[in-house]
Amino acid sequence: MVSAIFCAHGHLARAMLDSVNMVYGATPWVSAVTFQPGEDACDIADKLTAIMADVPDGEWLIAVDMQFGSPWNAAVALAMTNPRLQVISGLSLPLALELVDNQQTLEAPALCAHLSEVSQQCCAVWQPSPQLAEEEDF
Repeated sequence: MVSAIFCAHGHLARAMLDSVNMVYGATPWVSAVTFQPGEDACDIADKLTAIMADVPDGEWLIAVDMQFGSPWNAAVALAMTNPRLQVISGLSLPLALELVDNQQTLEAPALCAHLSEVSQQCCAVWQPSPQLAEEEDF
């Protein structure tokens, strides 16, 4: 079991967890950490550390909104001294759902590799099809 934390700017992490819970129901092994105006990476690191203290010997995955932002910097600083902690950026609902779907069956490094692959499929651009436009009647 990999415990997870969503960590992002503003209320995104909390909203992401709420959305995951809407799809899957309660997700007790996932927490959310918000990054609010006036806080810095040290404040985030303190929040992350407090959550991880609940399962000190477990594997952890922190999913942040973007690489090199304060949530990323705080999580990576912790990962540098904790080999059981992985960090991934690009938090989105498809990524969050896939994380929760696999956190009980994959170890943290394998889960990160899987999420990296999935993330490449999470963005799509709709392209009109001439055939579709002719066939559909709205």
